[in-house]
Amino acid sequence: MAESLVLLGLAVGLTLGASPGAEASDAGSLLGRPEAWDYGPAMRSVAAKFTGTKGVVIHIGDSITYAAPYTAWAREGKGKTPEDEAILEWSHCGERNELDGWYLASHEVGDFWSYTAASGIRADQYLAGGYAGMASLDDVIGRYNPQIAIVMLGSNDSWQGRPANEFAGDMNRIIRRLLDNGTVPVLSTIPPMIPARELGDQYNAELWKLAEHHKLPVIDYPGEIIGRRQDGSWNGTILNKDDPHPTASRAGVTPESEPTPENLRESGYLLRGWLSVKKLIEVRERVWELETGEHND
Repeated sequence: MAESLVLLGLAVGLTLGASPGAEASDAGSLLGRPEAWDYGPAMRSVAAKFTGTKGVVIHIGDSITYAAPYTAWAREGKGKTPEDEAILEWSHCGERNELDGWYLASHEVGDFWSYTAASGIRADQYLAGGYAGMASLDDVIGRYNPQIAIVMLGSNDSWQGRPANEFAGDMNRIIRRLLDNGTVPVLSTIPPMIPARELGDQYNAELWKLAEHHKLPVIDYPGEIIGRRQDGSWNGTILNKDDPHPTASRAGVTPESEPTPENLRESGYLLRGWLSVKKLIEVRERVWELETGEHND
């Protein structure tokens, strides 16, 4: 599939992987690398500038974000906790309108692109707009005015061999434009991959540097993948074989399955969708200093 070939690229070393001592058998545990900084104060200053509708969360990315399985657990998944249900209600999940970022990410507008994500897109192309019909970043921000943006870009940049410093410069511009809007960015590191391992490591290292510089929340997706299969068997299980695209349905597990420790080891899209929901719960509590079920923020 053409979009799969475009995305081939990255590997992430164990230095960017699971936290020491993390065990995949821990029920409901997060196994990735945590931020070494408290992003709450910095992001509260950003959030104070926000003037839009509460709970608008957009998902910026390429095919790993555009693919419907990414948002499937949020929209239709099993095994949600009351906190999960509350954050999804807060983020307008299921409304299927311009407030519902889960819908905006997965609803196909053209061939292989949605309102906020496109297969094959690079960070510089997202900034500029026009790729496969996609709007520019400025237009996306202006139209949806998100309170939070989950951003995963870089797989295509890596596959096409862009130097890490060029990618980092574009990501810094993306982050700054979101911050200037009063939007809290949540950076996601990109999946591990066997080809271009060294460049993939450099990309994720740059993302961590940017996150530390701006004091941003981070989803360590490769760490979560590697932490669940530390023997390397994630290649061909959580991810498609030699391909950074997450798996959808395999071994009896689907992106809508209950997020048990066993199931999170099988479907890469179940894992990514569940991680985004859990990170939103954390970000809302730390930045707005409210429990997830409260509605007066």
